[in-house]
Amino acid sequence: MKIAICASDNNPESLVADRFARADYFAVYNSEDLQFSFFDNPAKKEGSGAGGKAAKILGDLDIEVVLVPELGPKAIDALNAFEIKSFQYKQGETVRAALYSYFEKKLPEMLDASVKGKH
Repeated sequence: MKIAICASDNNPESLVADRFARADYFAVYNSEDLQFSFFDNPAKKEGSGAGGKAAKILGDLDIEVVLVPELGPKAIDALNAFEIKSFQYKQGETVRAALYSYFEKKLPEMLDASVKGKH
């Protein structure tokens, strides 16, 4: 299984990002080989439609779960279209800590948008 985490930098000890589609990086954890990979997020530069573009990037990476700070209605719809489940982490954690919280079943699944769309 591949799990994406919104990250502010490109290492497992960096802080989680405070936004989904505008995150600087996506940390991708592969449970098959227990390794992290980091991908720059080109959607962060979009004037509008960043949530849909970010969801497509994750879909192209075969992500099954994404850990996020919040989601707007368009972003959650796009993630649902790619059949990517989303779980909400707490701000101020590291990427690794958010992943551990997910595995410990401490993160709530996001079934609806947590914020209004920004654009």
